[in-house]
Amino acid sequence: MNSIARSKHFFQHNAILAFALVFFVAAGILNQKTPRPVPILSKQDTAININKNFLVFLSAGNKRLLTDLLWVQTLLESDLEHYTGRDLNSWMYIRFNTISELDPKFYQNYLWGGQYLSIVKDDLLGAADLMEKGVKYFPEDYRLNYNLGFTYYFELNDYQKGLPYLDRIKTHPKAPSFIPSLVVKLKVETGFNIDAALALIFEMMTMSKDESLVTKLTRDFHALKSERDILCLNAKKNNCETKDAYGVPYLNIGGKFHSRTPFIRYRLKKKGDYAKSIPVTTID
Repeated sequence: MNSIARSKHFFQHNAILAFALVFFVAAGILNQKTPRPVPILSKQDTAININKNFLVFLSAGNKRLLTDLLWVQTLLESDLEHYTGRDLNSWMYIRFNTISELDPKFYQNYLWGGQYLSIVKDDLLGAADLMEKGVKYFPEDYRLNYNLGFTYYFELNDYQKGLPYLDRIKTHPKAPSFIPSLVVKLKVETGFNIDAALALIFEMMTMSKDESLVTKLTRDFHALKSERDILCLNAKKNNCETKDAYGVPYLNIGGKFHSRTPFIRYRLKKKGDYAKSIPVTTID
């Protein structure tokens, strides 16, 4: 059998092997040229958190060492992904909470952990829960009370819970000048007596040496007093005051009392609430 015949005989009997070889080479080329998909897994799905009770048992007499290791590891692994759940199941909250169990007096865990959860992770409930634990161990700390009070007041709109923490630091040397006024507003929003609120504002006016703060407090005092007086006059009650904080008599227009000086109602302004910033002369 000549060579041509032998070749023909080989390919006739080995066609499948030849095609397999071609496809194998082609697959190799495609494998090299085609970009591979990169799997994307969030840190929330891949983070490892060991049961805190087990860690407390395991740590024996080395709780601080284990705490430091967890703290450093958490900072190295920290991510920027917002946590949308409201179930205290954020991996970073769980990690910070475990650290608080191992070393309850680790101050930075409450301060920086709470801020990271609130600002970066948007885990507001986790932040509040962690900072509340911190306040139990550092009850007079200005920054923890300030951050926790504002988390409840500004982020969670829970005035009742935010009030005690801001009230605790209203006279602290580091407290911004607006904190005392804000505390009074919070008290008004949570059912505090208007007369008592007016007394507090007046006391702050007489004690403050900050002219800009006195100006603001005077405006607040006028607004709250006008609201109280006009409601009283329009309800035709007895013993209503007939002049505003500046000594100007209220106007009676068609049987309804008005202030000659417009005022903005003494209320906390929530996000996107523009109605509370519109000056009025009477109360509907």
